[in-house]
Amino acid sequence: QDSRWLPVLVASRIVFIPLLMLCNVKARHCGAQRHHFVFKHDAWFIAFMAAFAFSNGYLASLCMCFGPKKVKPAEAETAGNIMSFFLCLGLALGAVLSFLLRALV
Repeated sequence: QDSRWLPVLVASRIVFIPLLMLCNVKARHCGAQRHHFVFKHDAWFIAFMAAFAFSNGYLASLCMCFGPKKVKPAEAETAGNIMSFFLCLGLALGAVLSFLLRALV
């Protein structure tokens, strides 16, 4: 019911980046470069991706619920529209940046 832990939970999702990078993903350059994979089975990647997706949906829903309650009632609709815009922008930027992350692997 209280949203004070929400920013901490959202920020803690950054731990998924190194976890996903340590999974057994086919490297682009298979020749001279050797990658150290900690999680060699594909099930790890699926589990991490499922947890990442679930936490994204759950925390985004909580943000959408708590956000309009933090402003004046007259501004709640505008706040909801702005939040929807930035949610879509964040999802789009995440999709674009995934190509950069893939290039690093």
